[in-house]
Amino acid sequence: MYTHKMHVERRLILTALVPALLIILTGCGHRNEEIHGANIIGIRATITKILISPLAFDGAIVAVEGLARDVKKESSKEQKPVTIFKLSNLQGDFINVSTPGTLEISENDYLVVGGIYRRENNEIEAQEIQKIQLEQKKEHK
Repeated sequence: MYTHKMHVERRLILTALVPALLIILTGCGHRNEEIHGANIIGIRATITKILISPLAFDGAIVAVEGLARDVKKESSKEQKPVTIFKLSNLQGDFINVSTPGTLEISENDYLVVGGIYRRENNEIEAQEIQKIQLEQKKEHK
């Protein structure tokens, strides 16, 4: 027999269960944000932070992100080819980057660079470079 007490208990369970299910379900569709260059080893630092305290980073393995500027590929008979560019932030601050070989890096590519920072030349001797594909804004129709 269905009593008033059973009705109240059922209503209490539903009142507690529905919000809990809504919280769980809304969290399930959440996309984890990827950290650019998370697999690159080094102290994560901004270009500005390194330029403010170059002595603190001298000789350290760093991981820095920014835009590639003034990309050049140099080679000579005596030396192996080298790719050289400036890694720049949006304010125009930059760190020089050099890496052995010729890489497919273009002007304004967004990169994460890992390597040894040398304050004498304001340069990262790159050991790892990862090109990051930034998402394009979708147009609403």
